[in-house]
Amino acid sequence: MVLDGTSILVTGGCGQIGIAIVRHLQEHYPTATIAVLDLEMPVAGSSRLIEKVIYYAGNITDKAIVTEVFETVKPVVVFHTAGLIPQIAKRLNMHNEKDYVAINVQGTRIVLDAATVVGSVKAFVFTSSADVVKGDSWQDLAGVNESIEIPEVFDNPYAKSKALAESFIISLSTAIFPTTAIRTHAVFSADDNNLVPLILSAPRNIHLGRGNNLYDFTYAPNLALAHVLAAENLLRITPAEASNPLSAAGKTFFVTNAEPVSFRTFTTMLWAAFDASGSNTQPQARGITIPVPVVLCLAWMSEKIARIVRKEPFLTVKDLGDGFAQRWFDNSAATTVLGYVPSTSLEQGLKETAKGYIIGTEALQ
Repeated sequence: MVLDGTSILVTGGCGQIGIAIVRHLQEHYPTATIAVLDLEMPVAGSSRLIEKVIYYAGNITDKAIVTEVFETVKPVVVFHTAGLIPQIAKRLNMHNEKDYVAINVQGTRIVLDAATVVGSVKAFVFTSSADVVKGDSWQDLAGVNESIEIPEVFDNPYAKSKALAESFIISLSTAIFPTTAIRTHAVFSADDNNLVPLILSAPRNIHLGRGNNLYDFTYAPNLALAHVLAAENLLRITPAEASNPLSAAGKTFFVTNAEPVSFRTFTTMLWAAFDASGSNTQPQARGITIPVPVVLCLAWMSEKIARIVRKEPFLTVKDLGDGFAQRWFDNSAATTVLGYVPSTSLEQGLKETAKGYIIGTEALQ
């Protein structure tokens, strides 16, 4: 098997995507040596601590630490999942453009430099984002594929930072050092501390807009499968060049569950999954729908008031755009080149998320 006995490094390996990749590798490649670089070591008893994995604590913006880890691990394969995402950025008060640039752009350059200098890396897989093709938060992206051009202007610093990082990673791909990028969207799992808790905390009886916009969601283990398939492709298919239609080298891929549903359908499915698992925190209710114009007015007022009191607004017009626009993507390239087919359906993924989320929560109590 392609990755058996190889040395593998996963940056951001304590995040939900990194965890899913590590678990997939352990299940399918038990002889591989897996190392994780993340901000902190996972605590004992945590679901994020996985046996037989070597952990290193450090920030990807620290060149000395990153270089030391690469020299120690000498990885053949690198999965670069570490990065700053909007939800975490807001919690840490690190949502300025300079923060995204420091971690997602400069941090990625440091990781990439270390990977090229160490000389052992034969496959570099970058966790990108479907947001790299979203110049405007209100922009509809309905069934788009990788042929869509990267916008010249972004209204979101996160999207801009991921687009910049993706561009230089792909541009540096060579037959000796092949790289590829997996564009993710709305990832969820039992290890999710962003999308799932956000939806669970939202009131069920208040709906913003009609909620019929189609959206793509991605179960993290499916995303992990795509990452590993990409690494296998880079190691197995020759020549590993962008000109080779069978190679993932120098290419980007949209990867989702390929089951677009309305945003409201997903929230209803998620609530139902948690209810069935015995975690019914709110009663089911038909609820009321607030029309889009009214919601926009409330968001506009929220931003104005927040500016006056010098605090973060509760709701922004950009936030609404991301919630109201269509966002679903063509996975054909990932299927054709990588052989990616989601192994877990959206419905089953939500059931497993609810079950694992509850178990994980109870274990920490």
